[in-house]
Amino acid sequence: MEHISGELLSAALAVTGGLGVSGLVRTWIRHRTRLQTERERSVRTAARAAGLARLARRPGTVRIDERDTDGHRVVELRGPSATTSRDAA
Repeated sequence: MEHISGELLSAALAVTGGLGVSGLVRTWIRHRTRLQTERERSVRTAARAAGLARLARRPGTVRIDERDTDGHRVVELRGPSATTSRDAA
């Protein structure tokens, strides 16, 4: 009887340890995935800002219709206009 209870105890400890390790692995994977997602989002934001800066320098009007995880936006950019001395004052 002691032999069986000792095996059950060691099996229970092995299962508990395995569950703990699997929980740590899942947490680590979730953390790495979140970091990668944030890194990609910041790179996309920087690229979008650079593209918008180039578009803003163009003459004329540019209309941007953007849909992403944040929602839907419509942005109109009017190019640089010539200012007169009266406007500058």
